Order: sequence, then structure tokens, then C-alpha cells
Amino acid sequence: MSDTKQSFAKQGAWMVLATVAGGAAMMLVHTFVSKRCGDQAYAEFKALLSSFYVIAAVGGGLWTLFGQQTAAAVTETLLGGVAAAARRTFVLILGIWLAVAVGLFFFQGDLIRIWKLSGPGGLWATWVLGLLTLWISVARGLVQGRQNFAALGWLTILDGIGRFGTVVALVTLFSGGAAGAITGAALGCAAALTVGLWGSREVLRMKPAPFDGAVWRAGFIPLAINAASIQLFQQYDNMFWQAAVPATALAEWNLGARYSPAQTIGFGLTQFTVPLALVMLPRIARSAAMGEKSDSLKLTFLATLAMGGGAALACTVLPRLPLQVMFFNKPENWAASPLVPWFAWAMTFFTLANVLLNDLFARRRFGVVYAVVALACGYVGVLQWLKPSLVAMEPAQAYRSGVQVLCVFTALFLGTAAAFVRFTRNERGGVQ
Repeated sequence: MSDTKQSFAKQGAWMVLATVAGGAAMMLVHTFVSKRCGDQAYAEFKALLSSFYVIAAVGGGLWTLFGQQTAAAVTETLLGGVAAAARRTFVLILGIWLAVAVGLFFFQGDLIRIWKLSGPGGLWATWVLGLLTLWISVARGLVQGRQNFAALGWLTILDGIGRFGTVVALVTLFSGGAAGAITGAALGCAAALTVGLWGSREVLRMKPAPFDGAVWRAGFIPLAINAASIQLFQQYDNMFWQAAVPATALAEWNLGARYSPAQTIGFGLTQFTVPLALVMLPRIARSAAMGEKSDSLKLTFLATLAMGGGAALACTVLPRLPLQVMFFNKPENWAASPLVPWFAWAMTFFTLANVLLNDLFARRRFGVVYAVVALACGYVGVLQWLKPSLVAMEPAQAYRSGVQVLCVFTALFLGTAAAFVRFTRNERGGVQ
């Protein structure tokens, strides 16, 4: 095995381990809050977290942009420009978030009423969590771009385990309910930010240099839009069914036991494969900036295909097994097993497409974003169009049909990303 392949394997394995550990801890937060605080407090907790769909899109755009720009900064002057952009972005985020605080102060009463909150504490804890999340996104991009995967991995682990630990401590010691859970998540996020700032200190200490703000804006806007579109593939179905099922039929449809567990398995599978793209992006961005060839795309795609495809095949053969492992104490959740294979293949297509998107973004090829937005909107539109017929079906059949729609659109997502990679390959006369 060459040094490049060996280092890729080590870094990829570490990032998979870190992402799985951090993701598992974050999932335990939901389990703990639901069991400890009760259904009403957990519903409040989920309502507060719903705002993160928007924040995650902005944060995802910042993360990818700083990762690409940092990796492509092959001279001291370019790296100084990244340092200046990072400092300015930290201050800009703070300024915007202070403006959000003003609006929150005046409209908090309306939000408390709409979301049925017990008080304003959770809102302000969510405000702090949002600020820290955006700052962490910048730090993640800096450490990823410098290929400091040790720091990136520990940041990911601490972001999950730190949140879980502080949530347990605050809720247990102070009976904080949803507000205490959100506050605990913010404290865990602050610990992760400390690791991110430490890991990116080499860049942040650089002497500032001029940078082209237009180039940064031209990258951030499509990356943020892309992140928001991808959120629809991962999150919209649960919101769709929650709204589509009549209130009088909630018990029969039992979304929490007959659908959501399979969706959780599908999301869990992405935690094993998406981290490989984190290793790939800075390698390709740096190679492109230096005019060198790289086999990182091939290595990442094949590894993701092997891991994701193998997991999806196992879920197809033994669909109940992952549910029995994850929900060993809730046999009623095993009823979602017919959906597991469909979710597994849908998320395999999704993660493979994500690999190809990261290759394009590493080279600042953003044209694919328009196609991703069209597909995401098409997915939402088709579900809405099918809503009357889906609600008229027997629940198991309706859920299966809905996941099949997701599977079709993620397959189209993969095909579209592959076409754009092939087009850019022909355009530049070979893979760089």
C-alpha cells in the first residue's frame, strides 16, 4: 500500500470512529431527555432544535468553504488571507447574532406561545447554541483544510460526548427540563469550540493578508443553499408525515414506532461513510491548487461504496437485526423493519452522491448546486402531490411508498452528481 493510500486509510478510519462516537452520544441525548424529562419536555426540546435546520445549512456552507479555501492556500500570503477571512467571519457572525437577539427579545412571547414552551430560558439557550455552532463551523473548516484530522476527530467526539455529559449533569442535578437540556448542549458545544480553536491556532495566528471577499461570497452562497437542500433529503419526510397523518389517526399510524426507527437506522448508516469525504476534500483542493493529480476521489468513492453497499445489503437480508440492536428494549419499534432496506439503500445513494459533491466543491465547481436544489424541491413536491393517495393507504404501505420516493430521488441525486463530475472531467481533460 502506498503512503498516500495508507494515510488515507488511517485518517478515514479515525474520522469514521470519531463521527460514530460523537453521533451516538448525540442520539443518547434524545433518549435521555425523552425518558428523564417526559413527553412534553421532549416535545419542547425538539421544537427548540427545529431552528437548527436553518443554522445547519449556514454552518455547513461555512465549514465546506473554509475547508476548501484553507486547503487551497498553498502560500503564506494565501493562508494569511484565510486567517483574515476567519477573523472577520467570527466577528460578523457575532454581529448578526446580536441582531437576532434583539428580534428574539421582542418576539419571544410569540415563540413561546407557538412552540408551547414553558418559558424563555430555552429560547436564549438555543440562541447561545446557535452562535457556538456557527463559530464551530468555521473552526471545523480550518482544521479540515490543514488536514489536522486529529483535532477534527476530537472536536467531533467532544461535540457529541460533551453535549451528552453536560445535558445529563444539568437535567439530573437541577431538573432543568428542556431549557436545561439545551443549556447542557451549549456547554458541550463550547468545549468542542475550544478544541477547534486550538486545532486551528496555526492559521489564526498568521499575519493577516488581503483577500477577495467576492470570491468567498461566491463560494458561500451556493454551499449554504446546497446544505439546505441536502437537509430536505434527510429531514423532510418526518415533518411530512407528522403533518399529513390526521390527528384522529395518530395512534393507528404510530409514526414513532412504525417509521422513525427505520429512518434512524438510515441516518446511522451515513455516519460510517460521510466522514470519508471529510478526508478527501482538502486533499483534492490542495492538489487542484498545485496542479497535481490525485486519486483521493477514487479511493473515497470505492471505500464508501464498499462500506455503504455492504451495510445496505446486510440490512436487506436481515432488516430486523439493526432495530433489535438499537431498540433492544422497545420491541414495538421492530415493526419498522420492512422500511429498513429502503432507507439503507437511499442513504447509500445519498452518501455516494455526497462524495462526488465534495470533489466538485473542492475544485470550486458549484454548478451542480442548481440541480441539487431542483431535485430537493422535486422530492418535496412529489410527496405533497402524493399526499392524498398516501393518506388513503394502509399505514405500512403508505410508509413504504414514501421511502421508495426518497430512494428514487437519492438515486437521481447520485446520477446527477456523477454526470457533473464526468462533465468537469472531460472539460479539464482528465481527473486532477
